[in-house]
Amino acid sequence: MLVARRLLLGVLLTGLVLSLSGLAGAAPALLSDVPAYNWYHGCGPTAAASVLGYWDLHGYVSLFDASGSDVFLTTNVQDQISSPEHNAKYDPTPDDPGLPDPSDTSIADWFRTSEDPLDYGWSYLSYSDDAFSRYANYRGYTLNSWYEPYGDDWFAWSDLTGEIDAGRPLMFLVDSDGDGGTDHFVPVFGYEDRIGAGQWYACYTTWSEFETVEWYQFRGMSASYDWGVGYATYAQPSAPPPAVPELGTPALLALSAATMGGILRRRRRV
Repeated sequence: MLVARRLLLGVLLTGLVLSLSGLAGAAPALLSDVPAYNWYHGCGPTAAASVLGYWDLHGYVSLFDASGSDVFLTTNVQDQISSPEHNAKYDPTPDDPGLPDPSDTSIADWFRTSEDPLDYGWSYLSYSDDAFSRYANYRGYTLNSWYEPYGDDWFAWSDLTGEIDAGRPLMFLVDSDGDGGTDHFVPVFGYEDRIGAGQWYACYTTWSEFETVEWYQFRGMSASYDWGVGYATYAQPSAPPPAVPELGTPALLALSAATMGGILRRRRRV
């Protein structure tokens, strides 16, 4: 009888430990090598640049002029975020009528950032897919992009986890001040299911390239809390990155040391 009681107690304690461990949830899922940039002429192009910077560091090396660890510095990619011509034309409110419309060469150009009737720094959600796909095409790549509203029938928790698990960061349009309306784009590159404490997404706020990962609860917008999710914009390369020439081939032997620095990627120090 005593042995049976001890066995029963052991089973009960084991079940209690498993139940408590389940309450803790799984470890956070985070993508590395997503650059954080200083806000530069709009949260939209800045957030999109973080996503594109990730892909530049993962083999699509012509998305930015900078290479390797230089991609992590805002000053090295700012002209691709928003070109000087775009800034000169559209930063004034209203737009400067004396300047010609600039050629589309930067993310902000395809995002229509700051263009009348928008105020300085604002971008259209309806152009968020163009900010990815058309910019990438301009730089020589095909990238599929579209946006969906938050919701069980559209962009749900399973969609977020599926993209991150597949190694693909996204861009969210969120309600950063809790007034029930969208007002800020952010790059999203992680998730965590905290069980009883809800489901959370990882992002940068776009305010500083020195910021750490910020966590906010994955839920719709409300006037009762901030950082609710309004929309998600996908960014998916349609093909693997171009292959790097094998060692000993004429193509590789012809590369200069400077070019090699742009191909061999280094991880950012944390």
